[in-house]
Amino acid sequence: MNDQTAAFKDYIHGMKKYNRAALTQLLSINDWHLAAQHEMERRAYLVLNTFNDDVMVAIANGDINPHQAISEVLAG
Repeated sequence: MNDQTAAFKDYIHGMKKYNRAALTQLLSINDWHLAAQHEMERRAYLVLNTFNDDVMVAIANGDINPHQAISEVLAG
């Protein structure tokens, strides 16, 4: 068992002890892969809250290319 699987099981074991109803509700998720992708995207969008209005307007207008800027920062 890898570390991520163990961490997942530890977490849901706690749910079983303290919130079994919530754990049971997780059984209704049919596509965990897709659900996790959506959650990762939602979390990524949260960074937008940190930018000031001028930066957001520049991104919205296409004056800033976020992919290019991120790539340049990572490369440098």
